[in-house]
Amino acid sequence: MKKNIIVILLILVILIIGFVCIKVIPFGTKEAMMGANITRIEVPSLSSLEDECCTYEATFKTLRGKKSIQKELDQMVDNYMKIDCNGKTVYYDIDHNVTIFDYEVEGSGLFTTFTIKYNIGQTCE
Repeated sequence: MKKNIIVILLILVILIIGFVCIKVIPFGTKEAMMGANITRIEVPSLSSLEDECCTYEATFKTLRGKKSIQKELDQMVDNYMKIDCNGKTVYYDIDHNVTIFDYEVEGSGLFTTFTIKYNIGQTCE
C-alpha cells in the first residue's frame, strides 16, 4: 500500500514538473501550413491551428505560457525585415514570402491563444 502511494506521488510530481516546463521553457518555432496549404508561416512550437479567419488571420492554441509565447513571437519577428507601412511597422519573412501585420497573445487558464495577421508577399496592409 505504501509503495502504491509513493508511485502515485512520484507520477504527480513528474506531471507537475512537466507542466511547469511546458509553460516556461522556450521550444523554438515550427512552420504551419496556411490557406489550404498555399503558404507557410512560422509559429511557436507545440501550438496547433485553432481557426483561420478572414483569409489571412490565424488563431493558434497551446498549453505553453503567455509570456513564453509572447517572447518567442517577438524574437521571431525580430529576425524578419522591418517595413514602415503607413507609420506602422510590419515584418516581412523573406524565407516564406509572408508579411506579418500584427500578432496578439491571450492567456486564460490552461491554454494560451495567439492570433497572427499576415498576407502573402511583401505587402502593406
